[in-house]
Amino acid sequence: MRAREWAIAGTFGDPSEYGISEPPAVEVCPLDCGGIALSADGNEPFIAADEPMEVRR
Repeated sequence: MRAREWAIAGTFGDPSEYGISEPPAVEVCPLDCGGIALSADGNEPFIAADEPMEVRR
C-alpha cells in the first residue's frame, strides 16, 4: 500500500505535502555466492536472495 501512496503523491507533488513519509533508504549488498542482500542504513540485512532473477511487471 505504501508504494502506491508514494507513487500517487509523487505524481501530484511532494509526498510530504500529503502526510506520507519518505521511503526508507535500502542498500543492496552483493553476496559471495552471487546473490544479493538488502539492508537499511548499513544494518544487518533484512532479506537476501541466493539466486535473484529479473522479473517483468
